[in-house]
Amino acid sequence: MNIPLLHQVRLAGGAFVPYEVLGERCGFGPEGVHRDLDGLEAFGFALERHPYLGVAYRGPAERLCPDQIEFDLGTRRVGRRIAVWNRVTSTNDLAARAAVSRANEGLVVFAEEQTAGRGRRGRSWSAPPRAAILMSVLLFPPEPLADPAWLTALGAVAVSETVSNWVGAAAAIKWPNDVRVGGLKVAGILVERGAGAVIGIGLNVNTAPDDFPAELRRSATSLRALLGSPVDRSELARGLIQRLDSLYEDSLRDGVGVLSAPWRDRSEHFGRFVSVVTPTGPVSGRLDDIDLWAGVRLTAPDGTPRQVVARHILAIEPA
Repeated sequence: MNIPLLHQVRLAGGAFVPYEVLGERCGFGPEGVHRDLDGLEAFGFALERHPYLGVAYRGPAERLCPDQIEFDLGTRRVGRRIAVWNRVTSTNDLAARAAVSRANEGLVVFAEEQTAGRGRRGRSWSAPPRAAILMSVLLFPPEPLADPAWLTALGAVAVSETVSNWVGAAAAIKWPNDVRVGGLKVAGILVERGAGAVIGIGLNVNTAPDDFPAELRRSATSLRALLGSPVDRSELARGLIQRLDSLYEDSLRDGVGVLSAPWRDRSEHFGRFVSVVTPTGPVSGRLDDIDLWAGVRLTAPDGTPRQVVARHILAIEPA
């Protein structure tokens, strides 16, 4: 598939690009241009072709395009290899199998549909086919970056920053692994450890409001619902891979503290009165500080300071 040609058409922003100009820029003649445009249309890209004006870009392919995701990606580790599957049980399962070799570090597995997707604490995760970003990243992080809580934060910060850039609204992190916009869940993170570390991400992208199960329609949303129009999932995937790679490389160089400030700043309940759910019962107060390692610092209604260590926190809810 000729992604450089597609790139040239997309750069025109909807305007027509003459066929001879495409040929000059891509280095082949009229027959080659039309052959490659046929291939792009067959994959699903929306192109408008005019006999005299040339070709104009009208929309992305519905399915994920690995060539488009990889084109000029520029990452150092995450995205070294990209695999797109049509239907799998779970992308985490496939990424975990690849952990037999450290040469597979940075592998990103995508699926258009999962039959046994899962979330935190045994919950399931489902999405209509070709509507979400369902992906898993395989890493072999050194200590202390190998800690599941830190890896969860890596996924949550990368997703929240990417979503914010796309929708133009703040995306917040609800402890420990949900990303929400306006109080509605748009993504979840699931980290699983074995021979390597797998960061699983489920992000609602082009799910229409009516496509959510009835029990989720008041608590979940998608980028399409927020923007009012469908999103190019391949470009979104590119941006997410690039953000994951950048944060991970920064952390390898500068340490785990790289995530502390962005994770705290995006915490949904920072500065508000909350109930911290623990195995021994809830602890309530104003959330004054939140740290990946230390946990949370609260001020009770009577002014008493309280600290809850991270490993004891099951959830943080509005008080």
